Amino acid sequence: MGNFLKKNWFVALVIVIFACISVYYIYDTNKGKLKGKTANGEDVVYSINDTDITASQFYDKLYTTNGSSAVLSLFEKAVADASFKTTNDLKDQAATQADTIRSNYAASYGSSYESELATAVAATGYESLEDYLLTQLKLNNVAGEYAANHFDELKIREISYILIQFEDSENVPETPTEDEQSRMDAVDKMLADGSSFADTAAEYSEDTSTSANGGVLGVIDVNTSTLDKTFQETALSLSEGEVSDWVKSDEFGYFKIMCNAATPETLESSENIADPYVSLVTTYDTTLLNSAIWEKAQTLGIDFKGNTDLENEVRAALGVEDVTTEPESTAAPETTASPASTAEAESTPSASADSEGGNE
Repeated sequence: MGNFLKKNWFVALVIVIFACISVYYIYDTNKGKLKGKTANGEDVVYSINDTDITASQFYDKLYTTNGSSAVLSLFEKAVADASFKTTNDLKDQAATQADTIRSNYAASYGSSYESELATAVAATGYESLEDYLLTQLKLNNVAGEYAANHFDELKIREISYILIQFEDSENVPETPTEDEQSRMDAVDKMLADGSSFADTAAEYSEDTSTSANGGVLGVIDVNTSTLDKTFQETALSLSEGEVSDWVKSDEFGYFKIMCNAATPETLESSENIADPYVSLVTTYDTTLLNSAIWEKAQTLGIDFKGNTDLENEVRAALGVEDVTTEPESTAAPETTASPASTAEAESTPSASADSEGGNE
């Protein structure tokens, strides 16, 4: 059941990201390496074989190599900070995650772990690990909000299940064996006698990773790709409170699935998961973040001040369609604008994205 039950929690993901980073940003402090030296009226960042590299040359190169990621990082942080204030709870979460990451680095790199981690943090463009993690936590909330706003479209469900494993996983017959059927009948009888799905899962489910908490898998949606396909299709087809017939998975065994929540009201009041939307976007649907950031930016009133190149850079980094540049009109000045151009003008936000504030 390893792949089926794998939960890609945020901390684990961050550890992998940091461990794999091989290129990092060079900060503005490098401008002081050759303090006082100038060339053609510009500060010299460094010299090689008596060839001076000026600030503008250096930053042109820096943008060429890291431009898109740098722009996206700054844009994400601006959206995150404008959306959510830095609360004590977020600080505590970031500190806990930072401790976990430092421990993992210490275990992997030994005495050199601090320099390895410093290099990885520098690659994110943030001043500290905690600062980076705070932004990611805020972005998780942005993605969670997006999921909540698109609940029906995503077919969000909170799911529990009971698993009866194959008697012989190497030789699986078309129909359940006598032993498998006997175990399945015991589940059906307990449910028919009025026991709750959670109690029945605790008693009979053969997946020990979920049986202890009543068989709760978590929150899934149409973008979830880490589950058994037959399991997922069945789970998403269930109405709230509905329990499926036995579903055969060629890889795992026989599942009986229950939909605990299929409406925002029920999901948000669930006692099984503290923050169901954030749980979804950090565990079973990590595809929503870019769309969420862009939608949130529109809500905040992002204004690129006519800088189409910058807007297209952000759109490209987020996977959003580029801005269409309209050809210059050859009509007389008094010609009335077309409905399309009028609509575009009306939809252009006038507020700037650097406004302060946000949700608690």
